[in-house]
Amino acid sequence: MVRNTQDYLHRCLELHGEVTRLRYGKTQRLDEVERLVRDTLANCGGLWEVICAIHNQDAFDADMFGFLPEQDVEHELKGSGLHREWRGRREHELVAGLFDVFRHIEPASMVLRFLCPERYGIMSSPVASILGVRPRRKQPDTYFAYLNSLREIANTRGLKRVADVEMALWALQVGALDRRGRLPPAQADGLKQHYDGDTDLRQLATRNLTGQLFGEHKKLDLAEALLGTDVEVAGQLAGIEFEQRVGKRMGVTAGQSTDASLKRLIDRCGDEQMRRDWDKARSIRNNAIHQPKGLKRTDVVFLIATARKIPT
Repeated sequence: MVRNTQDYLHRCLELHGEVTRLRYGKTQRLDEVERLVRDTLANCGGLWEVICAIHNQDAFDADMFGFLPEQDVEHELKGSGLHREWRGRREHELVAGLFDVFRHIEPASMVLRFLCPERYGIMSSPVASILGVRPRRKQPDTYFAYLNSLREIANTRGLKRVADVEMALWALQVGALDRRGRLPPAQADGLKQHYDGDTDLRQLATRNLTGQLFGEHKKLDLAEALLGTDVEVAGQLAGIEFEQRVGKRMGVTAGQSTDASLKRLIDRCGDEQMRRDWDKARSIRNNAIHQPKGLKRTDVVFLIATARKIPT
């Protein structure tokens, strides 16, 4: 049994091979592939020989991350200069270059993982789900968000390699957290309990989700989108944006203002109709922040509409 929350991810790493056997019908020996790649590089092999070594062995089913169109990949790889010069590339150039060769981030990430398990992990949906990493507009950007989270966990949990974090999280998700968890119930339940108590990991996932959400959408657009599912949160988002827009219009930063100071700003407005609308919106904003349970959808609609009329 796992003794505490801090070391349960180490136990998940130990279970990786067993979970691969339960999931795929045979144990995936990633350590054997790492050895093959090291030997290939030691014998002066280039990146194309590394890719062939990853695919042409029985320890690991590389094709699960995409079938290898050999002629196309070899031609693209050698034409890009990566075949022999990959070591001299900056990280962003290397990731982007491999993505251009494979056209998908999963096989590119698999190659990176075996080239340097200390820094890279395979991009997979079970791990992305635990980390709260959702697709960006560009696949390499998604992978960098994924890597940043894996590296943060490696630094804080005493796991030596980024690939080890990825394997531990994969085993946790597929073995225990999925609805069809593969591990025996007693074992899966123990890991679930530790995950439920792992506030750091869940906060990381929440940070990824909200960071992307707020980075790609304006607050009022999000508030409007939430009207049908969560009026309270929609009202709070719209209230924050309304307060900030009033402050900017009146020449004051109102981000941390009190209810009273927001009213004083509104009272300075010279347009009578605008002042009445703002004051009504302020009242709705106050309810959204302090008494959200009684919030009405029609009031939040008015708050959003009023905030939109204020120039940013």
